[in-house]
Amino acid sequence: MIQISDLTFNWPGQSKPTLHINDLQIQQGERLFLHGPSGSGKSTLLGLLAGIQTPQQGSITILEQDLGKLSDAKRDKFRADHIGTIFQNFNLLPYLSPIENVLLGCNFSKRRVANLKRANISAQNQANLLLEQLGIDQTTRSRSVSELSIGQQQRVAAARAFIGQPELIIADEPTSALDADNRDIFIKQLFEQATHYQATILFVSHDASLAHLFDRQVSLKEINEVKQ
Repeated sequence: MIQISDLTFNWPGQSKPTLHINDLQIQQGERLFLHGPSGSGKSTLLGLLAGIQTPQQGSITILEQDLGKLSDAKRDKFRADHIGTIFQNFNLLPYLSPIENVLLGCNFSKRRVANLKRANISAQNQANLLLEQLGIDQTTRSRSVSELSIGQQQRVAAARAFIGQPELIIADEPTSALDADNRDIFIKQLFEQATHYQATILFVSHDASLAHLFDRQVSLKEINEVKQ
């Protein structure tokens, strides 16, 4: 699914690189937990995997596509087609309902719409199904997301990431605002959706206590050869 080789990334104006990773591989269908303290480069790595930034050296290959060989526009399209992201602050549009926010996941990707057509389900129906499976009832689906609890907003963000069946789900500190019980419930729901849609999960957090829930854990501090 993902192959990182000899990667170096340096932010402009900095005297030394933020990241230097010789090798990192993530397999199709794997649930990987990536952890590291604040400032260890987690957000930078996610930006590189999403194609928002490009490395000065080395390569990132996702689904056999070298992101560095794509133009900015093609990287944007690749991200929309193949990667669902659950952001730490969710990035939901507050004036839209949960169902409208979830449907945004298909608005920029013809591939996701085509995936649903092959599965014989409409985007509207899959959005409702995802929200139902993630515990958002019919009444809540018609409300503005600004009226929802943090836990409900988090589940809406997860549904938006999964709609259209992207192959890779990146979750960036998605449980940081939840208590332990709701955190565990959310991760269980996330795994259920990933199994159903055969998605790979890259879950990023500073909270190493979650690592035992995943197939494999990787410490960014250990694989990053730039010592912070």
